[in-house]
Amino acid sequence: MLPFWRALLGYRQIDDDYLADPARRGPGFGLQPMDARRPQSNRMHHDVAVLHDQAEARIAAALAAGGQLVSDAHAPKWWVLADAEGNAACVATWVGRE
Repeated sequence: MLPFWRALLGYRQIDDDYLADPARRGPGFGLQPMDARRPQSNRMHHDVAVLHDQAEARIAAALAAGGQLVSDAHAPKWWVLADAEGNAACVATWVGRE
């Protein structure tokens, strides 16, 4: 799943389980493997705000990295994507918001 999240966030990869903001402004992002699947998985939903002119490229990169488009019904305000395990994330812009 790390390639999907790397593409979605626009981060660079460090080791096998950690991502870092190349601009050093945003928080790090780590994925921890679990021994057993938890019954309450996929309960988190991440929103990733990007500049409007970067949204399509970020979405294309995330899809190319194994993600899927869940909905574009609210575009260009936001698009809903999911990683290979169904964890959802929105790519959001300020376009169309009041």
